Amino acid sequence: MLSTIKMPTLHKLCIAILAFNEASTIANCLDSAKFADQLLVIDAGSTDSTTSIAKSLGVEVYHHLDWQGFAIQRNRALSYCKCDYIFFLDCDEIIPPKLAEEIRAAVGQGAINRGLVRWEDFVFGKRLKGIHQTKGIPRLFKVSDLVGFEGQVHEGAILRAAARTLLFRTRLIHHSRRSIHQSLLKLAQYSQLAAIKLRNSRSRSGVAAGLIHAVPRFLNLYFIKLSFLSGAEGFLYSLLVALEVFFKYCAAHYDSGPEASTPVRR
Repeated sequence: MLSTIKMPTLHKLCIAILAFNEASTIANCLDSAKFADQLLVIDAGSTDSTTSIAKSLGVEVYHHLDWQGFAIQRNRALSYCKCDYIFFLDCDEIIPPKLAEEIRAAVGQGAINRGLVRWEDFVFGKRLKGIHQTKGIPRLFKVSDLVGFEGQVHEGAILRAAARTLLFRTRLIHHSRRSIHQSLLKLAQYSQLAAIKLRNSRSRSGVAAGLIHAVPRFLNLYFIKLSFLSGAEGFLYSLLVALEVFFKYCAAHYDSGPEASTPVRR
């Protein structure tokens, strides 16, 4: 009797991108992700050429205009995934070739169910110096172990199995603050989303609470994590992040009604 030779399982990778009016960045983002077996964009109602650029590059594009937060959009992306692994990428991020190799290797081995990345941050065109991340952000998931995501902003993944985690060595390039205008739009969005969560928790809010949390945040980023080494760009970065924290507490206290409780895209 001939023995059966068991062939190794070939695991496939999907890269999913959430988009909204990202015409200036999405081409470079998608180009860095073209090594994936499946590449898809979940669009939240872009009015610029974001989706036409993605379609011209042969990417799957799905439209969900009823924005309900980042977690819901990620869950929608998961529903279109046809692969064993899914990696979530933002439009302002680029996967360097060495990180792509690490991701492919991890997917090929199939041993982990969660992969963490750290950012190589660029603010206003300048590389941000200092130490800003040590633990890593979960971005790669084994689909069979992933239940879904929850949370309006800084959403978290729910796994149905114990985490088997790998921290990738190569950092993900992140152009988090491209202009003052874009940064202020991001500030307004993240503050409002975080305020919804804070308001529902009934924690202390208002100007005083905002200052108590925002001032230490600025000092930590600027001095402890060495953003001052990046000059004016480092100061602006630290200030904008601290202002997100400050206005989160103010919005939770002063804003009310449907406008305050409906998640905004920008």
